[in-house]
Order: sequence, then structure tokens, then C-alpha cells
Amino acid sequence: MTHLGIVELKDRSGRTLRVEIRPVKRPEEFRELVEVQASAWRMGKDRTEATPSHVLKAAADNSGIVVAAFDLETGRAVGFAWGFLARDEKGLYHYSHQSAVVEELKYSGLGFRIKQAQRELALEQGLTRARWTFDPLQGLNTRFNLGKLGVVSWEYVVNYYGEINDEINRGLRTDRLKVWWFLDSERVKRKAKGELSSPSLKEALEAGAEEVVVLDSEVPKGFKRVESELVLIEVPYSVSEARERGTVGKWREHTAEAMLYYMTKGYVDFEAVYDRKERRVFHLLWKRPLKDILDGKVPW
Repeated sequence: MTHLGIVELKDRSGRTLRVEIRPVKRPEEFRELVEVQASAWRMGKDRTEATPSHVLKAAADNSGIVVAAFDLETGRAVGFAWGFLARDEKGLYHYSHQSAVVEELKYSGLGFRIKQAQRELALEQGLTRARWTFDPLQGLNTRFNLGKLGVVSWEYVVNYYGEINDEINRGLRTDRLKVWWFLDSERVKRKAKGELSSPSLKEALEAGAEEVVVLDSEVPKGFKRVESELVLIEVPYSVSEARERGTVGKWREHTAEAMLYYMTKGYVDFEAVYDRKERRVFHLLWKRPLKDILDGKVPW
């Protein structure tokens, strides 16, 4: 199933939109992607943190990938993803620097479709790996990246970007997970088809997972060192709510300690456990060879 082309989806008001997902070509379209960034990250009038349109065009013209969704009725860009070729000791891969949808189309499924289109274009280039970073404290991003796309991570970086001055990141240390998306792996292919679901909290616990973030009245105060092959690292259900309560700094501090400890012990962050009813979100880490995880094996 290709994710390039015309798709239908609903915005938050229930209105049906027809959008076209395709590579970006025209200069005016690249300029529209700056507005997508402003909406997605609530930048207001200050666009300092936005990637300029000329950088996006340069990437697209030089073996990068810039793919976007356009509302067919208005012609407006409503989402995009972009990245560029990168290299490590294993060869070339696609580095996906940004992916975003406008505010009113968040949670519509558009982000998933755009990422799958990006995956298809990378595979057409002969690439089998993609990489990016995301904030592990963001519960919805955790669910999207680990649970929906099937990325994996074994590298947590403290304050990766330094200070970022937008509404979502302002005043918060920019810790990030460096993640890999193995584009042709069995795990990612099954995630793309909706055949590999994330476990419930009950399923994870029954498989032997242990919760390791210690909470005191819903405020983190440390983490536990356990020997289980599966560990659950909880993050706030809503970072904005944690910010309002003044607890977001504690969440950052103690989840970072837990991630760094278990990753140095050989654990791979590979799944999201998302409990909407209880308003709880976890990263699920497994001490298991990467090959088994990429082959689609699960412990539940």
C-alpha cells in the first residue's frame, strides 16, 4: 500500500478533507512549510526556530526528501516531513530532521501517512535505515514513534539541542532519544500494516515488565534498579499539565536517570505502553538482541 497520493481524513471538527501527499517541488510550496512548523510548534510571530524554505529546497534538490500533504480544496500545506542523506560506519541512511502537521490535524492519522510516504521514498533511494530524535518526555510522541512507527533506541542524549525558544520546549532541558527506523525490517513492515500492536499495561506486566520510576503522589522522586528483562519507564501523560503543576523538571531528571542507566545495561527502548483510561504512558525497554526485536518478536 502506497501512502503517496490522495487520502481522506477528518480534522478535529469532524470535517472531511482530501489531501495529496507528495514530494515538494515549487518554491512557494517550500515557503508554506514554514507556516506548518509555526502551527505545529506554536511559534507565534517568532520564526527563529523554523527551518527556512531555502534550506528545505536545497535539501530536496540534493538527494534529501521533502514530502508534504496539501489540502486539495485550498492548496494549503497541512503537514510535512523532511530530511537528508547521512553516513555512518555502516553506510548511508536518511536523517529525518523534522515531521509536523498543523494544529487542527494533529491526531488525525496524517502524521503517520506522511512518515510512511517518507519511508517509501527512502526505500526508493536504496536506503534501509532512517534516523531522528524525539523528546521521550512527550507521551503522544512516544506512542507515535515507538508504538505506531516501530522505531528503536539505545541512546539517550542530555540537552541535545541546548535551548529551544518555542512554546513546547521553552524552559525545558532538550533531552532526546536518538532513534533508528529500520525501514525494511519485519517489525516496521508489520507496524506499517497495523499488524503489530503495542501491549496494554496489563499485558506488559504479565510478561514480566517492572515499573522503575518511583512516584510520590504522582511526582517522580527516583528510579529502581531491577534485573527484569523488561522495564517500564513512565513519562507524564501530558507535559503541559506537568509544567502547570511544576513537576516537569522532576519528570525530566528522573526519567533521564532511568533511561541512561538501563541503556548502558544493554536495554533497547522498543515499545510504548499507552493507557488512555488511567492517563499513563510508558517506554518499554527490553534486554534482548536487536535482531530479535527487528524480526518482530515480542514478549507478550
